[in-house]
Amino acid sequence: MAIKITGQYTEPCRISVLCDNESLNANLGKEWGLSMALELPGNDLWLWDCSASDLFLKNADAMNIDVSKAKGLAISHGHWDHTGGMDALMEADFMGPVYAHPDFANKRYSKEDDGSAKDASFHCEYPGTIIVRDDVELEDGLFMITEIPRRDGLFEATKDLFIDQEMTQVDHVNDDAFMLLMSNSGPIVVLGCCHSGLANSLYHMRDLTGINSVHAILGGLHLYSAEKAEYENTAKVIEEFNPKIVSPGHCTGKDGFEFLKKRLSCEVVPMGSGSIYEF
Repeated sequence: MAIKITGQYTEPCRISVLCDNESLNANLGKEWGLSMALELPGNDLWLWDCSASDLFLKNADAMNIDVSKAKGLAISHGHWDHTGGMDALMEADFMGPVYAHPDFANKRYSKEDDGSAKDASFHCEYPGTIIVRDDVELEDGLFMITEIPRRDGLFEATKDLFIDQEMTQVDHVNDDAFMLLMSNSGPIVVLGCCHSGLANSLYHMRDLTGINSVHAILGGLHLYSAEKAEYENTAKVIEEFNPKIVSPGHCTGKDGFEFLKKRLSCEVVPMGSGSIYEF
């Protein structure tokens, strides 16, 4: 085990979705993107991704969350829909460090419906970053985990993703990361897009920490472009880790969400701008 878990928070933690593809609050905007705020005991605030534009800042303001007080920002991966608001964040007096895998600013492309190559890269002013090559404890009880091994036969969400404009070399999104929060309720897995695949991510967490059961799984599962067989495979690995709550959002897709809601026995709740979870 590479990560030593020394304890968990004894007071409640709150996770707020600042921006997502859908909105659960009529006063909050939505866009294809993801950003969350993690409010920890002691008034410690961390940001997870910064969506596709400055919309997450507008929503944060409406939710009375002051992002300028965040201790840091962790980046799940370098795609535009998770990093596009970076410039606006820096202009909003955010002074904390940015944690990211070294590949997050690499050039990358996605295949559009018309067959053309779209630049899917991080396109903002390059921030000063703290490079995370495997995992880091951001503070007691909060971890960022990346460099996720891909196991033979397990799903990874790399369809139509490339590292060259000619679209000949697959982008395996090696910078894909997730967060692990040791909450008062138990371990919480916070995802970005989960390009590594949920099974690869959770098995890597288990290898690093020995954790084989979690309280909640939140975030994108990248099922919107996956084969339907992967819905069932995702459900099985969720059951293996026995969460009480699953809240799929962003790139999960409506069909993926509806399948999991019907298939799983645990609580499955929608995610959107304005979602708030307390653990």
